[in-house]
Amino acid sequence: MKKLAVIAVLILFLVNTIGCFIAFRFNQYRTQQEMVARIRCGTFQEDIVILKILHPECESQFHRIKDSEFSYFGRMYDLVAERKKGDTTLFYCLRDTREDELLADYSRFLRRNGNSSHKDNPMLALLYNLFTQALLQQPSPSIQGQGITFHFPTAKQIIIPVYLVHFAPPPKTA
Repeated sequence: MKKLAVIAVLILFLVNTIGCFIAFRFNQYRTQQEMVARIRCGTFQEDIVILKILHPECESQFHRIKDSEFSYFGRMYDLVAERKKGDTTLFYCLRDTREDELLADYSRFLRRNGNSSHKDNPMLALLYNLFTQALLQQPSPSIQGQGITFHFPTAKQIIIPVYLVHFAPPPKTA
């Protein structure tokens, strides 16, 4: 029974520590799958973006995340088709604004929690938060000072006891 309690507390601790990261990864996976489904269904014709990039492998602002997804100047794109013409590559893609918002919210969360040195790698950010916020916390200093004194008014109520003047005899049994 004690082992079960220890495991439950450990699970609660881990969910508290890495729950935000798990929720972020789940939401990221869900938005990626929605874009893949949108591309497969063909409901993207009006939103297609064509990017013409000279030597994308040498471009510092171009980062391929997966075969079907890349980042260009900090914006996320889902790849529909790719055509190579000499030194340039034409990318027929969709702008993934929902994933951009998700990444921006997560990086804002990491900055708000005091983690600015590991913003590129979420696993390093997770470990940093685990060690600095959960394991290496300093005890809070004791509160010093006079404190607050409360003065409650005294209640002046006269309580009159109620007595029965005449006692009735007990009932007779038949």
